[in-house]
Amino acid sequence: MQLILVRHARAFERDEAAWPNDARRPLTAEGRDEFARLAKRLGRLRKRVDLLESSSFVRAWQTAQVLSEQTGWVAPSRLERLEAHDSTETLEGSVAQMDALLRTIVAMQRLSAVVWVGHEPTLSQLASNLLGGSSDAVAINFKKGAAMALTIDVIDGRARGQLLWMVTPAIARPRLRSKK
Repeated sequence: MQLILVRHARAFERDEAAWPNDARRPLTAEGRDEFARLAKRLGRLRKRVDLLESSSFVRAWQTAQVLSEQTGWVAPSRLERLEAHDSTETLEGSVAQMDALLRTIVAMQRLSAVVWVGHEPTLSQLASNLLGGSSDAVAINFKKGAAMALTIDVIDGRARGQLLWMVTPAIARPRLRSKK
């Protein structure tokens, strides 16, 4: 199975007055446009996916919608386990979330390609777990709007990953042409 992890695109900064509930904080217009350019390229890398799941937080959901629109992939569905941690969450809660995500990957092993849209630090910890066996085995800088593809194998009931590629929105930015 191929698992594509996508961090939500650039969103508005936290603002208690504008968004008392951080889950409602949306993408900026620039973040949406920048990610749309990257999403088109992702659609060329992968023609179809079986499942596109996202955190229900507005910024992640909007990112998943852009991804579906620009690639022609399936419409997104919500996966609560992908929702962002808050700073008050206990270590046990974080570990439980990671275990649940890893079990979900094992259960989906017969699918060809799955896309998950979520947040930091969950995505980098998940990728580290898949690549190195623990949440801190591999240091990953998951920029906003970045995507990472992993080939997943299930060995002895445990999901293991191999990195295929990782891209950031910078790869899709228009380049200035120099005059000759």
